[in-house]
Amino acid sequence: MAEVALASLRLAASPILNKLLADASTYLGVDMASELRELETSIMPQFELLIEEAEKGNHRAKLDKWIRELKEALYNAEDLLDEHEYDILKRKVKNGGEDPSPDLEHASSIGSIIKKPMRAASSSLSNLRPKNIKLVRQLKELKAILAKARDFREMLGLPAGSSVEGAQTGHTKTVVVTAATSTPPPKVFGRDADRDRIVDLLTQHKTCAEASRFVVSIVGPGGMGKSTLAQYVYNDKTIQEHFDVTMWVCISRKLDVHRHTREIIESATKEKCQRVGNMDVLQYKLKEILQKKEKVLLVLDDIWFDKSQDVEEWDLLLAPILSSQNGATKVLVTSRSKTLPPALFSEDVIDLENMKDTEFQALFKHHAFSGATIRDLQMCGWFEEHAVKITERLGRSPLAAKVVGSNLKRVMNIDDWKGALTIKIDNLSEPKRALLWSYQKLDPCLQRCFLYCSLFPKGYKYIIDELVHLWVAEGFIDARDTNKRMEDTGMDYFKEMVSGSFFQPFSERFDSTVYIMHDLLHDLAESLSREDCFRLEDDKVREIPCTVRHLSVRVESIIQHKPSVCKLQHLRTLICIDPLVDVGSNIFEQVVLNLKKLQVLYLSFYNTRKLPESIGQLKHLRYLNIKKTLISELPKSLCDLYHLELLYLRPKSRLPDKLCNLCKLRHLQMYSDGLELSRIPDIGRLTLLQRIDSFHVLKQKGHELRQLRNMNEIGGYLSLRNLENVIGKDEALESKLYQKSRLEGLTLEWNDANNMNPENCLHVEILEGLVPPPQLEHLSIRGYKSTTYPSWLLEGSQLENLESFALYNCSALERLPSNTKLFRRCRELSLKNLPNMKELSFLPAGLTTLSIRRCPLLLFVTNDELEYHDHNALSSDHSSMKQLAALMDSDISKNLQTIERALEREDEVVMTKDVIKAWMRCHEQRMRLIYARRIGLPLVPPSGLSDLSLKSCTITDTALSICLGGLASLRCLSLSKIMSLTTLPSEEVLKKLTKLDCLIIDACLFLGSLGGLRAATSLSHLRLNSCPALELAHGAEFMPASLKRLAISCCVLAPDLFCGHWPHLKDIFIHDCRSSVSLFVGDLSSLKEFTLYHLPDLCVLEGLSSLQLHSVCLVDIPKLTAECVSKFRVQDLLHVSSSAVLNNIISAEDLPSSLQRISIVDCPNISSLPDLPSSLQHIYIRDCPLLKESCRVPDGESWPKIAHIRWKRID
Repeated sequence: MAEVALASLRLAASPILNKLLADASTYLGVDMASELRELETSIMPQFELLIEEAEKGNHRAKLDKWIRELKEALYNAEDLLDEHEYDILKRKVKNGGEDPSPDLEHASSIGSIIKKPMRAASSSLSNLRPKNIKLVRQLKELKAILAKARDFREMLGLPAGSSVEGAQTGHTKTVVVTAATSTPPPKVFGRDADRDRIVDLLTQHKTCAEASRFVVSIVGPGGMGKSTLAQYVYNDKTIQEHFDVTMWVCISRKLDVHRHTREIIESATKEKCQRVGNMDVLQYKLKEILQKKEKVLLVLDDIWFDKSQDVEEWDLLLAPILSSQNGATKVLVTSRSKTLPPALFSEDVIDLENMKDTEFQALFKHHAFSGATIRDLQMCGWFEEHAVKITERLGRSPLAAKVVGSNLKRVMNIDDWKGALTIKIDNLSEPKRALLWSYQKLDPCLQRCFLYCSLFPKGYKYIIDELVHLWVAEGFIDARDTNKRMEDTGMDYFKEMVSGSFFQPFSERFDSTVYIMHDLLHDLAESLSREDCFRLEDDKVREIPCTVRHLSVRVESIIQHKPSVCKLQHLRTLICIDPLVDVGSNIFEQVVLNLKKLQVLYLSFYNTRKLPESIGQLKHLRYLNIKKTLISELPKSLCDLYHLELLYLRPKSRLPDKLCNLCKLRHLQMYSDGLELSRIPDIGRLTLLQRIDSFHVLKQKGHELRQLRNMNEIGGYLSLRNLENVIGKDEALESKLYQKSRLEGLTLEWNDANNMNPENCLHVEILEGLVPPPQLEHLSIRGYKSTTYPSWLLEGSQLENLESFALYNCSALERLPSNTKLFRRCRELSLKNLPNMKELSFLPAGLTTLSIRRCPLLLFVTNDELEYHDHNALSSDHSSMKQLAALMDSDISKNLQTIERALEREDEVVMTKDVIKAWMRCHEQRMRLIYARRIGLPLVPPSGLSDLSLKSCTITDTALSICLGGLASLRCLSLSKIMSLTTLPSEEVLKKLTKLDCLIIDACLFLGSLGGLRAATSLSHLRLNSCPALELAHGAEFMPASLKRLAISCCVLAPDLFCGHWPHLKDIFIHDCRSSVSLFVGDLSSLKEFTLYHLPDLCVLEGLSSLQLHSVCLVDIPKLTAECVSKFRVQDLLHVSSSAVLNNIISAEDLPSSLQRISIVDCPNISSLPDLPSSLQHIYIRDCPLLKESCRVPDGESWPKIAHIRWKRID
């Protein structure tokens, strides 16, 4: 197939064409520019025609031989150039980072020679050196092979210079399109009826017997839209509201029970699941997650099953999901076949039918025209007419319509649209011709990157940064645009392929967007790249094609395949998709070290902590990823990998001293606090490094701030710490922060806590020299001890793009910078621990997040309140009181000393009578100070604020009402340690907060009322902590009915707190509260999670028998009666951490019959277990020595009672 040969040649040639054109030809005096241009502009664009003509003229064998020779010559030339440059880099390192002398060595690098013609003149002499003779010979051989391209073209009568681009110029009209302001949302055509039917099937009530194995399957040919329909259902509002948890896992061809169980867990929790080899542990974790949920939906996308497969593996995968006791687990399956595993037997099969003509045309037009506007109305009609003609040739394949339409949209070129009329799909199950046509329309750079993706398995979730970094390491990125990073170019490649529907977003991984590729597109990439790319996925594979240059591994042991792998001596890529069971040292000694040409090495195993010294032999290595290993000890030889550009390590790895030798390093990722990177001596030599999250300035040679001087590629967020070690302004200026044009965020931090001088004049000098780049978006200053700001914060519009500004622990600052231009675009303002901050003269108009914490001199009060009010309560904020003392008329120093002595005592009894009296006197004086002010300074944030946090500052009741009155966009409100607050605002104010979702009130000791909180009808989460004056009675009357989660700590509970209507409350957490002997809970009909900690007064929970709970946690409730405990109806988990409660459970002689799990912790006096219900599947016992002995296998007294339980853990 011509396309396979062309794809293979493109993988070999294109990555190094530019390198050869720009470097080797000129440098070594072997001029092959014309030959390379012939290949690039004449042969490759006409490759299919070339092969066709060669077959007609009986020249195919000769042509095939030439292609093989050309590929080999290109690869060999690149390898030799690599080795040549490696030697140059090595000499540069020996010279202390300076370029070798031109008298001794001919160049510092191939690229630099081009820029320095005088050195290039010595090429004839340098070519006589022995190390260069082989390279020159190879380049001349390549030149001779390339020259044959012209011979073939002329012999077969093909025109010269017929590039695709050339064919378009002068003869083809290209319509200019204008991009829309935003990408339109994904749209589904012709499947609304199917969606509604499936939604009804999944949400309708079934009996327990029917529902426990309730499966709906969507069946149809590849590219028909099964996954799209499943996504349509999955994201439907009814589904999202009906189910407590939804999970999506793509199976794709081969079932892997361990991996797919992990993926189900990850989809359910939206968190990374730790790799464990024990399947029981994984299933336990999955069941533990699901049993907390009442209604569960699992989507299994792209299932492949035939009767020859192991049915038991499917049973094992589905056991934790389909064994649900509550009968509310539903499974949605997509498959090309109606043959499914018995565990997924389905009576409800949705056979996808062809879309109607109008719907299919609408789908194609959406992808062909959406997001672009054609200004020429006449041409608009032409495109509309041809759109209908093209859809008639696409066999009603939705995938073909999507891919072809998306690719035609990228450039509205008439020839391309006419060319699409050559597509003809007769069979809906084979839209490959349309996909191949779309692939051919991609730029050659994108074609290479697309083909490379066949290294990853079907259903793989591609992470953009990871994939782009691999493309960079492989040399697939066109680097001719020197004003643009290769990573940015690679990102453009990826976005263009997303635009062309070669990838589609799949937002289901830990808060970040990942992408997937349709199976049929993956099949296309695999078929075209089969000579160069290979996936080792099956232990039955005996041979790997010798032409393979890129290999991915997804087997348990690579040692088993050692003979096949080690034959691939020209292998450039080795990627481990899943962890290997092999010992790491064996992998290196027996496999990796035989592959000397490796450029990309991505390892995964968990039984070795040390990287072997032999890693230094891989001279061509550009990419090393060991983050999925336990390796933390790195050898010195790592610093000999001078070509290394991307290095991914585990957190807290021990870095070798000479890492600064890796002068081509672009990325060094460790996912840690950044301290390790700061310990690299002379890190400033890594001038291409693109990210340093944290740099610690040290008083040691090689760790000075000036190391940053030439590191102008640094981007993202940079935190400069320990600025107290900077000598002065001159050293600060040497860092040249203003040249770091790619920085987005900057933190400047002093950490001289031992310096008690509140006014440090050196600070302002240093800050004056740390001028940020003008495009900076986020700035944080911490530990700053000067009273004045640097000029760059006070003058002009130096930082006009600033979006967030933070001041932390700045002891001398009294106000914000007066430069209002600084805050024109500011959305976030955070002020923390500013003891002398006295006023907020203005707030940015576009602010969405405001946090004020521990700013005791910020007093927010209205003019109506400027009179003295007597308050007789406690204050817990000693540091704030000390700051206010200087402003008070009365001397409170003796009272402060009394409080301070109490706080310094090691015993727990702090609140003695004398301490309470002292606190009351201090607070009285504070309130006098607040209400004696002559001018009111209310807090009035901008109306767009969504997040407000106030802590350890002073705001009065009326001032808070004014503050909240205009915040219709507020979502989260946190009030902490505000001693002047006695009540929340009225219903009139709080009903305006229509988006408020979360309210946290902490240590507001004077707060006696929640005011009109019931009017906040969007509130779902309320947390009350340390509010002893708060009256908590008749809770349903003053709390909103929308509440879903309620947490109360260190408060006083009334017996009727939970009386009334609580329609949505699912989770209650009560900790360390005083109460009456009883609480009524009978009205909590929606409650599922009930946690009670340290309630010394509680004896009875009335109305308990009416509740059906998923989990109950009882810790330190010593007076809770046995009768009360026996009334708990728990479906899943009972956690007990009190001997008294457990004794009551035992005396009740029965446990809830539906209980799944029990946890018994810290019960030293319990020596045996009661009879346990047959439903119990998990038991956990910790810090119970007598009970541990009683449960000893096989003769412990309680062992027979737990022997039947599948999962047991006793510590």
